[in-house]
Parts: sequence; C-alpha cells; structure tokens
Amino acid sequence: MKKLVSVAGVLGLSLVGCGTDDGTVDGQEVLPNLTIPQKPTNGFQIITPIVRGIEPGSDNEICTWTDKIVGPGGVDVKSTTGYQTEPGHHIVIYYTTDPQPAGLQRHCTDADMVAFRIVTGNGKEGEPTEAPGNLVYRIPEGAQIVINHHYLNATDELMDGQSAVNVNFAEPGGTYIPSGATAFLNSGLVVKQGVTTQVQHCTVDRELKLWFMVPHMHEWGTKITVDITQGDTKKTLFDTVWDASFSFHPPELRMDVASPLTLKPGDSLTTTCTWDNHTGRDLNFGFEMCVTFGQFVDDKGLGSWACDDGHWTTF
Repeated sequence: MKKLVSVAGVLGLSLVGCGTDDGTVDGQEVLPNLTIPQKPTNGFQIITPIVRGIEPGSDNEICTWTDKIVGPGGVDVKSTTGYQTEPGHHIVIYYTTDPQPAGLQRHCTDADMVAFRIVTGNGKEGEPTEAPGNLVYRIPEGAQIVINHHYLNATDELMDGQSAVNVNFAEPGGTYIPSGATAFLNSGLVVKQGVTTQVQHCTVDRELKLWFMVPHMHEWGTKITVDITQGDTKKTLFDTVWDASFSFHPPELRMDVASPLTLKPGDSLTTTCTWDNHTGRDLNFGFEMCVTFGQFVDDKGLGSWACDDGHWTTF
C-alpha cells in the first residue's frame, strides 16, 4: 500500500479558470452546449478540441493526445467525471508512455489502442466513475494522458461535438491500494486469411485478485471465449459472439473488490478467438488481437504484468 503525498499541481497545471463571454475557456473555443464544470482543486481538467462536421449516421472514435504529462512519482486517480455535447456517447481516459505532440486529434486506430493503457471511462451525463473501495488508478511518471471521445450521430444533420473531463486525484494523506493491470495475449499473433481459430493458454505464476475483466478483438473477430481452470474446475467467464463495436466497448465482468476472482499460481486462463479475415492479407498483432484484459487488487505491490504467449512480462 502507498501513503499518498500531496499531488495538487504535480503536473504543473493551473487548476483555476473560467469561461468568458466570447465562447472560450482559458482561451480554448467551447461549444455553447458543453457543460464546463468547476475545475478540481486536487486534479486536472481536459477540454477536447471541437470535432467538426460529424456526419449523419456516423460512428466516430476520436483520440486526443493532451498536454498533460505526469510528473515525478506519478499520480493516483480516484475518480473521473465526463461531460459531452450531443452526439456524445462516452469518454475514456487512457495514458501512454509513447507520447505524441500535444493537441494531436484524429480518429483512433488499432495501432493507437495497442499503445494505450486504460485509466477509466465515463458516460456523457456528468456521473462520476470512481475506483471501488480504497483502490486507485495509478498513472506512472512521464505518461501522457490521452482522451478517447466517442460520437454517434443518429440525426440527418451534420453536427459538431466536444467533450470535457475532470480527473480527480486521491485525497492526500490517505492509504490506498493501486489497481494493477494485466493482460493475457500473444503479441506475435498472425491471423491468416479466411475463417480461423487460435487458442492462447497461460499458466498463472502469481496471485491475481481480479475485480474487472474484458475481452478484446478487432473488427474481423467473430467469437471470443475466456475460460479459467483451477484444479479440476473449469469456468467460462466470456462466451461472446463478437461485434465490431466491442473493440471500444467490450462486455465487462466486475467483481466486488472485497471478494475478487482470485487466480493462484498453477491456475490457468485460456482465450479462444475466431476471426473471419476477408481482407485478402494476413493480419498481424495490432490490426487484429485476441486479448483478455484485467484489473486486480495490487495489495502486494506487483505492478502491472502481462502473460504474452505463455511468458510473463511487465505491462
């Protein structure tokens, strides 16, 4: 467990500011129908650039690389709250240790998502998302904050969209447990043309108290199954007919942090993926994936680890 020191201003940010009558906030143009909340006193606020000309009937996953670079010692995030204009659908906060120029904004790509690590996500209505219990989302020193903001335009008109999010640090002086991240994958994955299936098996070599799990594939996936085996007992966690929309919004499995799904050394997790690759070429890892992601109660200070093709490595 970590005793948190004061982190207000650790990013070197100004944490006060307000809008003006000219439709800007701290010099940034803001759409008139975007709610701009008060800035956190112990955290930071991000307002994305406006996304112009969202086409009727379109589904848009936009990624924005911010100027928020985490300072020495990293930060512990307790909660986030998001706000969006129509046709907003959600906001997800990520970080990356592969920084890009601040202000870069574009449609998210599969390659982008490989480089991201999730912090947490929000709907558009201003409801906070908070790490459960005394857990926190730990972001390492030097990481760049990236915002994924999603827009679904169900109208017949062009629309503009914009998002804002408050990121709230854990209160100074508290004792917190980080939520560790884990992934079960094969970074050497190659998906051949046509309909194919691959099985990825990992034997657990450390105790993992899992409280959150999601499967992950891309648009050519058709089915993913995730099974755990503990002794003679096999349990299916996911048996999911895949939809392309799940690439960014997968089905979730959440457990009470007080009674997590505990994997112990010798237990195993198997992910089975089927694809219909009709691209006319083989798809390497990044263009397609077969991954089970998880968050665990890291009360032993393990840090984040991945099981890559059966071998454990830092994540």
